Amino acid sequence: MKKHISNFYETIYRANAGKKHPVLTGKHLATELGYPGRALESIPAELWDDFLPCGNPLPYLDPARGDLLLNLGCGAGVDSLALMLDKSTGFRAVNLDIVFHVLSKTSKTAQAPTPASMPDRVCADAEALPFVRECFKWVILNGVLNLFSDKSRLISEISRVVASGGMVAGADLCRTAPLPAYFMDEPDAWAWCMSGALTEEELTASFASAGFERSAFEPQKLDEFFDRAVFVFEKK
Repeated sequence: MKKHISNFYETIYRANAGKKHPVLTGKHLATELGYPGRALESIPAELWDDFLPCGNPLPYLDPARGDLLLNLGCGAGVDSLALMLDKSTGFRAVNLDIVFHVLSKTSKTAQAPTPASMPDRVCADAEALPFVRECFKWVILNGVLNLFSDKSRLISEISRVVASGGMVAGADLCRTAPLPAYFMDEPDAWAWCMSGALTEEELTASFASAGFERSAFEPQKLDEFFDRAVFVFEKK
């Protein structure tokens, strides 16, 4: 399933700009989710074309000068740039994705407030993060958690690289009712963050087992099966 999901997004990112998706994406969704106006005006259209968020966790992120932030499963890296444009506090960001093409494309397109503040780019598997222990103060998980069938492994890796008191702010679909059985074997439903969705209780328990405490959970009803939820967990 991991290989299918990686190939799925590789195909999306290699598609022509303006490719139609079965869900609302890009700048239109960012506007609906309340992304900062400066980001909406300043970030190039080519990056919005590859922006596939599940929500807007940015209001819960407040990095200070010298803080290190990991945008895990960054895709086009829009969240990092939007935060840099909105905060301008001199924090450092690392954009990580398993799809090399989107990182390469981003490096040729993205503009940060200053060249020195451009996010670093790392191509790696989130289940084996290439970082030392407790180096990040902040982690963004926007439309990423549900792509992993083994969430305990992913969250354990995140816990390893997040410092005590560090925050994980994310957004994803949360399941509010049992899904039809065929969802578990439907590859594209995994890739669109549906089949891997947890309930609110399961999500909280998964992070708690890795030493995190929930700070915020903000659901928005989508349909009979899913909420779009923004969540924040602090590492104790």
